Amino acid sequence: MIENKHIHAKISLMQRVFINLFQSKARLMVVLRYALLGLVGILGIVRLRMILALLGLSETYNVRDTLTYYLMAKAIIAGENPYLPLNELANKFIGSIQFFPHPAPCTPLTAILSLPLVLFSVTKAYIAWFCFEMICLAIVAMLLTILWKGRLAWPWPILVFILLLAWFPIMVDLLYGQLSILMTLLILASLLALRKDNNILAGVLIGISVAIKLITWPIVLYFALKRDWRAFFASCITIIGSNLVALMVIGKGPFMDYYLHVIFQVSKFYYSTMNNFSLWSIGYRLFTVTPVTAGYLNAPPLVNLPWLASIFSAGLVIAFFIIGTSWVIKSNDLYKAYAILVCILVGISPISMIHYHIMLIISLFILWANLVKSSFPKWQTLFSVIFTFFLFLSNEQVGSVLIYLNRQSNFVSGASNQITFLSSLLSWIPIISLVILAILIWRSGVNQNQGELIHHNLLEES
Repeated sequence: MIENKHIHAKISLMQRVFINLFQSKARLMVVLRYALLGLVGILGIVRLRMILALLGLSETYNVRDTLTYYLMAKAIIAGENPYLPLNELANKFIGSIQFFPHPAPCTPLTAILSLPLVLFSVTKAYIAWFCFEMICLAIVAMLLTILWKGRLAWPWPILVFILLLAWFPIMVDLLYGQLSILMTLLILASLLALRKDNNILAGVLIGISVAIKLITWPIVLYFALKRDWRAFFASCITIIGSNLVALMVIGKGPFMDYYLHVIFQVSKFYYSTMNNFSLWSIGYRLFTVTPVTAGYLNAPPLVNLPWLASIFSAGLVIAFFIIGTSWVIKSNDLYKAYAILVCILVGISPISMIHYHIMLIISLFILWANLVKSSFPKWQTLFSVIFTFFLFLSNEQVGSVLIYLNRQSNFVSGASNQITFLSSLLSWIPIISLVILAILIWRSGVNQNQGELIHHNLLEES
């Protein structure tokens, strides 16, 4: 009883506010919660309508990554090198259009998995890929429900699905035909498989994800560091097997070309653009002149010291990787470890575009689940609200704000989309938010028994 009163006395005003806001059964609070969910749901439906409207516009064909997969598949069927510059592949197979001047950044396995697209015309291929992504997003919504509630409780997956549609990175992924929704599905499924002690399945899923997009390799390393040899070897065998199949299908030349040249060529093309939310980009933004890339904002460096750019960026990446990995190894909580791993792999990827942040939904769900269990500790909750807000809104609004701040300059026509260095610092918000998200996840959670006791007392009082 004495301990009970002591814990109850420590409950902060903020804890009371958040528990009442999210969990109170008072009529007014219930109405406010449903009104908020309704507004977000409406935003999701509006975004979906926008995507469907744009899906049929031929003017948007040459900016969609779906066309990349389609051209690679066409090249494989025709016996051509799928890693020719994309504008050359476009000229060969669909006619003269303005497309990317570099080879496709897709892995050999992604090229192989794209082969079914050749069964369709190019316009119908866009629709087919969109339908595939919507199916993946629906499965992600179901898996997130299981992650949060421990079971598939209806109608929560439907609600989560609509809420996901409201997030701008989801809209970007669906509109341009990216792979981040699929990657999120594979990572989530592997996490839940591990929770059920199905380590081999978890390893296979992560192996597939690495073979599709190399950025998930830190999870394979995690298996090794935790001495989960079943998951580790399952991942390695899947990666090797997938690449052997791709090698036999596309041939040694294109296969080696991808791993020895294409990866570095494409990374160099995007390394310092304003749209690259990777820790690798910071050194290049600080110390090199941003290359003028069509459709992207550009900014001058703080100091023009090109030799320092790669060293500085590598130092940031290595520091974040080592610190984050040490947290992962120390953590006995599988969910927390996976949440930090997702932050690591998104942050250290040489190219980390806006749609990569879809994978961070896993980290955000786990962070807020920990906050609920610990009954919303004061400072953790405050910072979590702020940086969740930044992650959800900054990606969409940063570009507009940057253009507004530079409206009095010779922006666009006179400066090749160049903005000032000072204003370009706003584009760092998603990168900083990602790092702080990892810190918040590491610090999240209190003694579970104490959290449950605080939670019980507050519910009784409300």
